[in-house]
Amino acid sequence: MSRRGFTLIELLVVIAIIAVLVSLLLPAVQQAREAARRSQCKNNLKQLGLACHNYHDVHGQFPINWSDYGRGNNISMLTGLLPYVDQSSLYNSINFSTSLNLTTQIINGKRLSEYVISTYQCPSDPNSGKVNLAGNGLTNYASSMGAQQMGSGGGCNLKSVTGGFPALPPLDLDHDQDGEDPFNRGNPRADTGNPAQISGMFGRGREKSTWSAKLRDVTDGVSNTILMGEIRMYCNNWGTNSGETPGYGGAWGWAWPEALWYATTAPINFPTCPDDTGLESSGCRQHSANNYNVSFGFKSKHTGGCHFLLADGSVHFLNQNLDKLTYARLGDRWDGGVIGEY
Repeated sequence: MSRRGFTLIELLVVIAIIAVLVSLLLPAVQQAREAARRSQCKNNLKQLGLACHNYHDVHGQFPINWSDYGRGNNISMLTGLLPYVDQSSLYNSINFSTSLNLTTQIINGKRLSEYVISTYQCPSDPNSGKVNLAGNGLTNYASSMGAQQMGSGGGCNLKSVTGGFPALPPLDLDHDQDGEDPFNRGNPRADTGNPAQISGMFGRGREKSTWSAKLRDVTDGVSNTILMGEIRMYCNNWGTNSGETPGYGGAWGWAWPEALWYATTAPINFPTCPDDTGLESSGCRQHSANNYNVSFGFKSKHTGGCHFLLADGSVHFLNQNLDKLTYARLGDRWDGGVIGEY
């Protein structure tokens, strides 16, 4: 007896059933992969928390960002953390006696800034593990200057977009009512080394400022203060080399302190990335090197928010719709206010 084969109709039905099953399974697979990537991002921040505290145990303060702007000498806080994130051999290869221009120092045939450090990468970001157009490694994590006045040279009035802070007693926040600097520290971008004018845990480190916080400086409590957070260097083209395509987060990547002065001033995930929807040609929602108040805001590719490392070493996922004052209080180490739910 001859065996009966599949008819064309039966074959098409089987193919259709398989296609439906694949379409049902694919989102679940993608979600599982993103969950794994998100977990890795969180674990990296936990490692950075341990690294920061180990650094503090040795040096009596958290690592510094510093550059004598325009004269070449510099060190980023991520460079200082290298021995504490399994990069001792790279750190020990830096010659501190011959040059303090650490970003461009040649180590084993390439600049320090060209190394891609795995602990500094969040795999949820499609640009994770890459270098910018100048060949320098990126990072998905940066230190926090807190609720600092950042300003804009590109026409971004933050208050007009995100609203302001209460100006009436007893709070008396944000004297100049620009939607920034609610605790009236009064120093744009934390350029100063005066801790009384720095909201968060780190200064920008420009010129002669080598300040970073000690644990005793955190009078709001280490469990209430942001130490670091997730960033997307792709969304910030401050310091981009002449002739580069915008969107690669500073010419020198993770090793350059001038690429790391992030703050809790702008809302989480505020749109400045080239791949964000709703970008505009002017104002705040644009990919502009000079809108410091929004470009230097914490961002991630996670849906709905970002991971943040608090000064006690714990990691929390903060919703991008977090109340503006609550977010500012989390950024500030010494405002003395009561933090709302987050």
